[in-house]
Amino acid sequence: MVEHPGNGGVTRVLIADPDAAARAHATAVCQAAADELGRSLVVDEASDGTSALAIWSEHRPRLVIAEVVLEGVSGLSLLRRIEADDREACVVFVTTMSREADRYWGLRQGALAYLGKPYTDAALRQAVRLALAEGRKGRPPLR
Repeated sequence: MVEHPGNGGVTRVLIADPDAAARAHATAVCQAAADELGRSLVVDEASDGTSALAIWSEHRPRLVIAEVVLEGVSGLSLLRRIEADDREACVVFVTTMSREADRYWGLRQGALAYLGKPYTDAALRQAVRLALAEGRKGRPPLR
């Protein structure tokens, strides 16, 4: 994976979720995955979609882990903005919107992975490792 320019070899991750405990847990899983790959991470957090979009615009993180249900700007709207601005960034949804139709549309719109809550640490770690190691080229085909 090629790091985004100007970040000094550090991979930037944004975690957007209204639940502070969920953000902290996802941060720990991301850090464990990065450690396994020998990568350095900087993690930004947002509790709503408006803040997430502002962080995205300023820092251009390599990976965004987002709840679909966010105030201000939804996770799906955030994904569409990222897709329009940066074809290298990856979005992983970790969400309460866990029906199969929700998953299908999230993946169809470009998410690298779509995990319903509750999710296993192993599932999130796998998605993070895939994003950090292979980026968007590691995205499985939509079934």
